[in-house]
Amino acid sequence: MEPTAQSNLFELQIDPTSMTYLRDAAKWARFLAIAGFVFCGLFVVFAIIVATLLANFLNSMGTSPASGGMGAGPVAAAYIGIALVSFFPNLYLYNFGGRMRIALQNNDQEQLNIAFKNVRALFRFVGVLMIIGLGMFVLFLLLLLITAGRLNS
Repeated sequence: MEPTAQSNLFELQIDPTSMTYLRDAAKWARFLAIAGFVFCGLFVVFAIIVATLLANFLNSMGTSPASGGMGAGPVAAAYIGIALVSFFPNLYLYNFGGRMRIALQNNDQEQLNIAFKNVRALFRFVGVLMIIGLGMFVLFLLLLLITAGRLNS
């Protein structure tokens, strides 16, 4: 009787070469996640600085959001939104790196499973963002074509 794909799946093992690759991937994952957290923080700081400078500039020009001008709030909210959206992939990446390191050091199957669960969450999150981005791109393209068609007629 031939082994099925299901039984072969449960016979997978992490050999020393795989351990080396996973250990290296975990180190890079933690480095990239920490760098990502720093950039998230910089986006928030940048949002505060831009909002303050924009508010001061608009006040010096005599423009206020109540008179129909755009305020500094939406600009700051956009930057903080970018920081918030980019926080979660970095968190999943950081958790993967930490859990994988622990799993390989202690030969801990539960930590290995949690590490792979974080990789799955990272890919799902980025995949959903990609779908949303592609949808917005298609919508923008359609609106552009409709607008161009109306202008030409």
